[in-house]
Amino acid sequence: MPPNKVRFSPTVSRSHTPPHSPSPTPSSSSILYNTDDDQDSDDDDSVRRNLLPTIARPLVRRRRRLGKRNAWMKFGMTVLLAAALLGLGVLFGVIFWENEEGIVDDGILVDAPRGAVSSDVLTCSRIGVELLKKGGNAIDAAIGTAACIGVVNSFASGIGGGGFMVVREGDGRSKAYNFRETAPGSASRDMYSGDPLKARVGGLAVAIPGEVHGYATAHARSGRLPWQEIWQPSIDLARRGFHIPPMLAGIMAKEAPFFRQHREEWEFLFSQETGELLQVGELMKREAYARTLEVIAGKGEYARGGVYSGVKQFYNGSIAERIVEAANKHGGILTTEDFSRYFTIVEDTVRTHFHGREVITCPPPCSGAVLIEGLNIAEKLDISDPDKSLSYHYLVEIMKWISAGRTELGDPADPVVASNSKRIHQLQSKSYAEAVRANISADTTYSWEHYNPAYEPVDPKGTSHLSVLDNYGNAVALTTTVNLYWGAKVHDPQTGIVLNSEMDDFSIPGRSNAYRLEPSIYNYIIPYKRPLSSTTPTIIVEEDGAPGLVIGGSGGSRIVTGVFQAIVKNYLWGYNLLDTIKSPRLHHQLIPEVVSAERGTEKWILEGLEERGHVIGLRGIGEASGGSVIQVVKGMDSGRVEAVADWWRKGGRAAGY
Repeated sequence: MPPNKVRFSPTVSRSHTPPHSPSPTPSSSSILYNTDDDQDSDDDDSVRRNLLPTIARPLVRRRRRLGKRNAWMKFGMTVLLAAALLGLGVLFGVIFWENEEGIVDDGILVDAPRGAVSSDVLTCSRIGVELLKKGGNAIDAAIGTAACIGVVNSFASGIGGGGFMVVREGDGRSKAYNFRETAPGSASRDMYSGDPLKARVGGLAVAIPGEVHGYATAHARSGRLPWQEIWQPSIDLARRGFHIPPMLAGIMAKEAPFFRQHREEWEFLFSQETGELLQVGELMKREAYARTLEVIAGKGEYARGGVYSGVKQFYNGSIAERIVEAANKHGGILTTEDFSRYFTIVEDTVRTHFHGREVITCPPPCSGAVLIEGLNIAEKLDISDPDKSLSYHYLVEIMKWISAGRTELGDPADPVVASNSKRIHQLQSKSYAEAVRANISADTTYSWEHYNPAYEPVDPKGTSHLSVLDNYGNAVALTTTVNLYWGAKVHDPQTGIVLNSEMDDFSIPGRSNAYRLEPSIYNYIIPYKRPLSSTTPTIIVEEDGAPGLVIGGSGGSRIVTGVFQAIVKNYLWGYNLLDTIKSPRLHHQLIPEVVSAERGTEKWILEGLEERGHVIGLRGIGEASGGSVIQVVKGMDSGRVEAVADWWRKGGRAAGY
């Protein structure tokens, strides 16, 4: 079935009573707006939280014993530090740092009777749940949660970016929404050949944002609550302000010299009292962004123009004009025509079956196709025992094949990519998986040539993911991004929008890498093309047809391998949801030829890999260390819903009701 290209007009109609949503009911509970509130404040006693780890093996490496005197000094310092951190935890919601020792035994498994939301920010997860309580469905909750994340974690996502969403409705129908950013109409294949850095920083790095259009498209097809109501919590949050969580403060600090140099454009990051960058716990307000969200929501003068009149302002009006001006001030080539030509693609999902369960994910330029490739390979390999080093060797080998396959993906709207469509279908076939298994050895790994990558791998960067499951069987996996931290480092102070650097996700011709691999012809720039993405929003359907795992992640090229491992751990290794997300992860992207292992990975696993010829590189825990961040919700056999956010790597928290 060809994809649907959806454009908006003031007269777009939508069903006010989708078949899998209840009639709206008023909610007496209010949304919690401050990120400093980490207390479990849900009114519903039926929402349970499990704080206890259940994996028998130690997740943190043992330290050598200290001498008696040093031990007491260590104990005293630990008590003081713990007290200080506990105070911060109560005050600021979550504690985040780059963990060099391994997994910290903390985090929350939410066990709820009706529905749940898992995201990078607790306040945003709660906003999503409140929208569900008000009679909204998973689409409404996903949009509301994502809008909130764009307010708080503006370094990773927001309306200046784009993404992908996989939706499965309660009757079993599923669709993929592609609202990936597009290259400007004046873009060309060789536009960065003289200076590749311009694809990362400045106006020339900015692609046409798709997020607002994608959300409006999904809401018009399947939303339940009024469009304005979905955006109101994020408008209030941006206007009232929120207390800065540690991760945001740390990422701001890393770019402090740049922000100070361009303070007139990044004023919202600075304290009005001290003149310095805002610190952990200080209040950040985003008034300009709040006003822009009000326009998008169709409030005020825009309320008379129809439900999505504010969306028209983004793509055909004042907001488009402001973004064009802001980007072009820094060397961009955007035009208002580029915005008016934007459309969301609504298309069929790609799918496979993994041990009897249906796996639903998004087609290219999303990376769902190679997740399917990996699961197909894994299905008949001996990886079912997590206590055998062979299982981890096979996991890594599959990751290498996944990474090789990914070099052949691209936007199918490009005729060059379309000409390779048979190969993409082959990558997702069971017969191809069987052929790959014949080329995997139980005893050794191989150099990168063995896996036959067509081109140089592309390594996109930061992102946000959220997962939602409601009480009516509707499931949403949504991944959104501005690409690099702070996107292109272009912020429009009038609209409050941080603009993406998505042009960096295209391949730049004419320069081979250290392994003599050429950039992918399938990912070259052409006007209005969408760049390759590592995002992999995925929904797994249980054998009885009920929604199971709703999963996705952030972390660039590590997204696919992180999602792949989580599926294996949960369904094959029997890990509960908390341990599925908490346990250390491995990663291999074929090039460089190194297994990236999170600290806390057990020694016998690493030794088993080394015995088979793998080179090991240890890294800290967290997105700042180059790891994946996985958010997950799961429908359980009991009818309840469990949810876990990746607290350990990005400070996220789930919420349920």
